[in-house]
Amino acid sequence: MVVLEVTRALRRIILGRFFFIDIQRPPGTGVGETHSFHPTPSQITAFRLQSAKKQFTLEMAITRHFFLKNKHFEGFQALPLRDIVPHFQKAKIGARTMFRFSMFLFVAMLGASWLPASSSRAEIKIIVGPMPTNGDFDLEKKTRRSLSGVACPVVVDGKHICLVAFDEGAEARTIAINETEYEARKKSIDLGPDDSEMDAEAVAADGAYYYVSGSHADKRDPCELNEGSHRLVRIAYDPATGLPIRKSDGKLQDVEDGFDITKVLNDDLKGSVGKCLGSDEGGFDIEGMAAYDGRLYFGLRGPTAPDKTAAAGGSIAYVFEAGTSPSLVTQDNARDPFRIRVANGKAIRDMASVDGGILLLLGPDDDNRDVGWSIALWKVDEEADRKAPVNTIDLGPLDLSNAKRVQCDKEVKPEGMAVLTSDSEGSGKGYRLAIFSDGMCDGGPMIVDAMPTAP
Repeated sequence: MVVLEVTRALRRIILGRFFFIDIQRPPGTGVGETHSFHPTPSQITAFRLQSAKKQFTLEMAITRHFFLKNKHFEGFQALPLRDIVPHFQKAKIGARTMFRFSMFLFVAMLGASWLPASSSRAEIKIIVGPMPTNGDFDLEKKTRRSLSGVACPVVVDGKHICLVAFDEGAEARTIAINETEYEARKKSIDLGPDDSEMDAEAVAADGAYYYVSGSHADKRDPCELNEGSHRLVRIAYDPATGLPIRKSDGKLQDVEDGFDITKVLNDDLKGSVGKCLGSDEGGFDIEGMAAYDGRLYFGLRGPTAPDKTAAAGGSIAYVFEAGTSPSLVTQDNARDPFRIRVANGKAIRDMASVDGGILLLLGPDDDNRDVGWSIALWKVDEEADRKAPVNTIDLGPLDLSNAKRVQCDKEVKPEGMAVLTSDSEGSGKGYRLAIFSDGMCDGGPMIVDAMPTAP
């Protein structure tokens, strides 16, 4: 029925413009249409100027649902449809050409009405993946399937050197990756203590340090306190190699574990710490982090809030910021969080800094509804973005539903995003990204390209 009504509407537009057709319906009805034609002197003259090779057939162009009318000239009495037909049959014009042209326009407009809009949405293209792993993390399968954070600050011999963290146990590893190779390295980065459950969900890096953040969340099922997740660890790395700096005995040389990021939370977010996850209680849950402009930005999976300022509805996901050393993480530095507009059911699942802003990996919030995944660009404006909910640039949906492999992989949940390259093209920036999934062995990285569509 909808298709029929759309078709009728388009036919009215086409025939009204090119055949001087209009249609009238009795008020309150969808049937019983009447038809009339108001010929003008110019039309009648045109009909008589040329010789028609064949009679013009009205069956396809003028049906019982349409009548002809010239809206630009007045003073001509409407004629019944049965009196119009002889005018056309006797007219000496290139009727076939007119008919074919009008039908071509009708088909073109009908087809265009079903094309997807592309002016404000980009396409994320999968380049390669999931990539096979060279080397070994030397971890249990459950932990191998729990990669949930990544940061890649250094390139060595054409490969990005990254630190990856897992939401099982309290260990991290390094990897080397480009578009053709993925190497997992087994040397442990101990985030200790050994029996703790850090629930590491986010990794970031600046020019000197890696940062690994626990979720700061309670356990999900059953809901109970997890003190081990309330940690932020800073690890110094060698800018030449991207590897953590170690002492002669192999232990990490420069590790800082004295952060208390709850000190920089406003009252509302601080009140969500220690609550069960999900919208019923709105528990606190860090899932993303980015080092940008000398600060650390933390993206939350929960809590979220309804976007009351958006006409079409939606949700608000929160981002708060903190300093890069414990001395800068104090109550004196507490500020209200940024409010990021997202679709209903979505929240932040990872973040990555780029020139001029932060990329956001968006996915299901703590209610775990089936809302899909996407990537957006937040062009950070510290002052303006604190005054009102922030609109981001949508880079399109991220569909990795077919990435699951037969062996080892359990499910596909994109939770790690690393920027490999960033190139300017036209009015937007293109990003080549490595996407890692919780639930896939060794993260099952996928290389994708994301490009904002020019308006």
